Amino acid sequence: MLKTCCVQISNNIISLKMPRISKATEYNWKKLNSDPKEKLTKRANKTQSAKRITATNYLSDSKADMLLQRVLTVESTVDNIMYSLVYSAFSQKGLLQKKHVQFFLQKYTNMECLNIDVPKGIWDSDKDILGFIYQSLITEGEKNITGQYYTNRSVVKYILNGKTLSENETFLDPCCGSGAFLMGVSTNNPSNLYGFDINPIAVMIASANLIIKYSEIEFNPRIFCLDYLGNDLFINNRAEIPFKFDNIYTNPPWGSDKEGLYTASYPFIKSKERASMVIAKSLTRLKENGILYFLLPTSLLKIKSHNDIRRYILSNTTIHQIDLYKDRFDGVFTDYFSIKVCPLKTRKQTYIVTGDSGNYKVTLSDSDYTLGNIVTETFSQLDKSIISKMESSCNDKLSHSTWALGIVTGDNKKKVKKEKAEGLEPVYVGKHVSPFKLQDNSSYILFDPGNFQQCAKEEYFRAPEKLIYRFIAKYPIVAYDDKQCLCLNSANILIPELDSISIKSVAALLNSTLYHYYYSLKFSDIKVLKGNLQELPFPKLTKEQDDELCSLVTDIQSTSFSTEYKQKLDRIVFSIFGINSVEQEQITHRLL
Repeated sequence: MLKTCCVQISNNIISLKMPRISKATEYNWKKLNSDPKEKLTKRANKTQSAKRITATNYLSDSKADMLLQRVLTVESTVDNIMYSLVYSAFSQKGLLQKKHVQFFLQKYTNMECLNIDVPKGIWDSDKDILGFIYQSLITEGEKNITGQYYTNRSVVKYILNGKTLSENETFLDPCCGSGAFLMGVSTNNPSNLYGFDINPIAVMIASANLIIKYSEIEFNPRIFCLDYLGNDLFINNRAEIPFKFDNIYTNPPWGSDKEGLYTASYPFIKSKERASMVIAKSLTRLKENGILYFLLPTSLLKIKSHNDIRRYILSNTTIHQIDLYKDRFDGVFTDYFSIKVCPLKTRKQTYIVTGDSGNYKVTLSDSDYTLGNIVTETFSQLDKSIISKMESSCNDKLSHSTWALGIVTGDNKKKVKKEKAEGLEPVYVGKHVSPFKLQDNSSYILFDPGNFQQCAKEEYFRAPEKLIYRFIAKYPIVAYDDKQCLCLNSANILIPELDSISIKSVAALLNSTLYHYYYSLKFSDIKVLKGNLQELPFPKLTKEQDDELCSLVTDIQSTSFSTEYKQKLDRIVFSIFGINSVEQEQITHRLL
């Protein structure tokens, strides 16, 4: 039985008939209406950001841009605006008098239909104009909380690859957003298309998109407002939802279940990553010969904490294909990949990897399978030789060192000053971090931890010696600091504790070409993460080697990291690991 409920999203009130919401949905809506003065404990303050980012990566269309500019002048709620655009599309398509369309619109009778100046012919194309407008209207804070970063259409098209369903073949997108995957697949029976989403406006848009695409067929879109990871999948006797599907394609929400809404149901996902939970859930809903195709953050392939889902995939599926991408989502700085699997268990994993460098076959070694490694790059014999030399020389790792995040002020505009004044200290961000030293700063701050959103212990900032490294980078870029400097959260702190290696020598190794090469091969990400740094192998240095590196760093700090110094550093590091001239050429070639 359907109930009427009132839902508030970021001060936009809607009233619609729909199933009882889950605790997760209720939590997200409450978060979206939290006090903007509330202090957060997260790395950044994006959850409170009112910034809007035009979804140009999702859709590039002049008429859509024109409509967006007109919509931005409308004084109403996002919900009324989207309902009005849905109504406009139905009207232009001549669908308003159809019974199934009238039935659909009855769910939204409490919304207001606005008079919006819609560009002529805008609804003639098959582009997701509705999804583009909605993505461009919702704030960065809403996207961050609910994971509403819709998949680029080019990626959707690539993943689907002209997929056509047979008469009775089912297709599910459990995190469907505005329905990009559902619209991209071809079928003569749209009743076999299923979509779930936690956001009721996304459900309205996805349903409308399907009605428009299949305008010649009278059907009720099987798009449901529910929490896929929760326990509400079959409340209200949803007999129309199959238990298992032939295909499950989706871009799940990325990020940790920090509130513990689902942890009890997925105890084997130690990372608490929601995307990993969606994978595990979907494999239980996939038919024996079904296909699962997911878009995921690259961190799931690389970071140690996500070894849980890698092992789960290797133990419970056969991997068919992994696709690597260079584009990113609007407003997101995370690389991503897609993976295609079937629920057939096998230990001999052989799959295709696609990317800018072409397509190639990867056969997973017994060692990688045992360790839970899903390899996406084939290394040459030279690469294997270099990696072997580094890893066989490993005496220690950074896993027992001290780490700290830079300061999160919560409001940089107010708390970070451009001019020096009494009581203010220099503060450094990622762009100020260069190899071995901090560049001249242009910002100042009053160090008042109680007034910050997040701040590490003062003893870490005031350490006699520490390293500061860039957070956004392809490989470690590390400055040595003995002046107790402050840094914001685009620059983080490392106080290394390594056997036989002093802190200046650690900086030398991390800034060397050899370590940049190793890091780039092992961790193809644009973020320098603590978990990745902890996996780097460090050798046992003699006192002479350590003294030589320390002396070199001291010299560099007094001048600059010139080409001459860089070459000298690399000669020392190559010598420590026994890297020959042919291997050195390979390293240089890889980093070009």
